[in-house]
Amino acid sequence: MSNADYARACELVRSLPAETVLKIAGMCDGHGILDPRFVREAGLPESVVQLVTRKHRSDGTPKGTIFVDGLPVESLVGIHGLELLGFLADALRIDYPRAIGRGFQAAHIQQALRRHFAPALSTGNSQLPTDNSQL
Repeated sequence: MSNADYARACELVRSLPAETVLKIAGMCDGHGILDPRFVREAGLPESVVQLVTRKHRSDGTPKGTIFVDGLPVESLVGIHGLELLGFLADALRIDYPRAIGRGFQAAHIQQALRRHFAPALSTGNSQLPTDNSQL
């Protein structure tokens, strides 16, 4: 991925309505690997979906084994929810506290996203400037 591709994906995220970003963020628990189709259907542009989709591999450990329908699999193509949350926050230039544990980290990012969009949602304007100095 080039810097230009990444920058374009960030621009696309910044152009999304608050409700769309929060809907996508709500799909992420910090542990799961999402089917790209569901994230696309939630409103993430195709080029961003492609950017954050990758092949995830099981490592054979209890915490590092990927399961599909209750059965371990060697690999799975999808979007890791925590990586997607981090990308959304980065694209929107949102700071959030770091945490130990993927679930806690996901919750911190989701909370930061909700705080970021709270003014837009309370006024009915789903678009906000993404420069934190204006919040």
